[in-house]
Amino acid sequence: MTGVLARLALTSGAMLSPAISWAQAIGARNSIVVEPDLDRDDVAGSRKEPAYQPQPTLIGPVYVQPSLSVVAGYNTNVFNRPDERKAASVFVTPALDLRANLARHDLRLSAVGNIRRFEKYTTENSEEFALVGRGRYDLGEKDAITTLAEYSHRIEPRSSAGSVPDAAEPVSYARLVGELGTTFRWGAVRLAPSAHYDRIRYNAVAVTDGSEVDQSFRDTRSLRGGVRIDYNVSGLVSAFVSGSYDDMKSPSAPLERKRDARTATFTAGIRGEISPVISGEIGIGYQSRNYAQPDYQDIQGLTYRADVQWYVTPLVTLRAEAARAFRNSGIRQVGGILTDDVALTAYYDPLRNLRLSLSASAEFADYREVDARTWRGGMRFQAQYRMSPAISIGGYAAIEKQDVDGFQVANQFTSATVGIGITVTP
Repeated sequence: MTGVLARLALTSGAMLSPAISWAQAIGARNSIVVEPDLDRDDVAGSRKEPAYQPQPTLIGPVYVQPSLSVVAGYNTNVFNRPDERKAASVFVTPALDLRANLARHDLRLSAVGNIRRFEKYTTENSEEFALVGRGRYDLGEKDAITTLAEYSHRIEPRSSAGSVPDAAEPVSYARLVGELGTTFRWGAVRLAPSAHYDRIRYNAVAVTDGSEVDQSFRDTRSLRGGVRIDYNVSGLVSAFVSGSYDDMKSPSAPLERKRDARTATFTAGIRGEISPVISGEIGIGYQSRNYAQPDYQDIQGLTYRADVQWYVTPLVTLRAEAARAFRNSGIRQVGGILTDDVALTAYYDPLRNLRLSLSASAEFADYREVDARTWRGGMRFQAQYRMSPAISIGGYAAIEKQDVDGFQVANQFTSATVGIGITVTP
């Protein structure tokens, strides 16, 4: 199954996102679609069933694939606070994917939006969107140039690590991302240098006392350069080493709250088909972040990333993920939040057109400057029934709980959500 290693290689190196796979994409929290990005597309969770697979329409030189999801939900704790407030809601998620009809190379454009409306607590009504372009120019059979550009408007989940505890509305921000990478191969060696630009601007947010608080101190502009070297050990497994250097600026903050920092990361590990039924990547290394302002604590120590997939039977797949990362902080005294995330997910395909998933996740966040920590755990069950290639119905049920130790940087809460809906992919 050398195709597994080839597919893994396409997502490593230059285009490897620092966010682990369960990080929330636009509309992910209220999605009824079960389509994980697994290493293989012939296993439970990501198996392609031609009879139920939507087919894009070829219009001139472009394949076009629109979709629309409508989900009705109910949340027992809309604001994720100790004093629970319940409400029903509706989520509308339109999307459009465009792919150029090219014999070689690859060019894709996609747009997705998410419109949230609540029966009450209209302050929670919001709109998100993301515009993403990806390209790959093949230099040869094994070498390529890859590009990515993204512009998005997003909101932070209530009481998530980094958000504003007393916000009277969701915290929103705009993000601009650009990536450029190349891959070169010499025998068993694969070299992948890359460059990454990331610009984030936060909007002012209304708080519970009726005032509005400027959030521009959270704005960041970062430029990261990196390189990854893979060595094909057996045709199925490669060993890798990678390094990156990130120069982050705080362009809008006052001098005493600037979060200018330099981050260096070195990782080594293995990637590929570890056994005939297990694939993925495991990496461990060292990471340091040094702030220009002495009020913020520098960080040095272990870093890691893992994504291991076990294809237990043709109908069952288990996935384990873990990563350490920095989060943007909504607390002025905290330069960056060090988080450890873990998730376990099971996918079960009892029928060709029925897909089930059950996941458990936990996030541990350390707010070093104020001696505070949060723990956030959750479980989510999801089901998708494909009635035809064009129509899917489904639902989800989830529960989350957060505890705070030390300074109250976030709210302690417990919440449960359910939703049912339909996705149309003409």
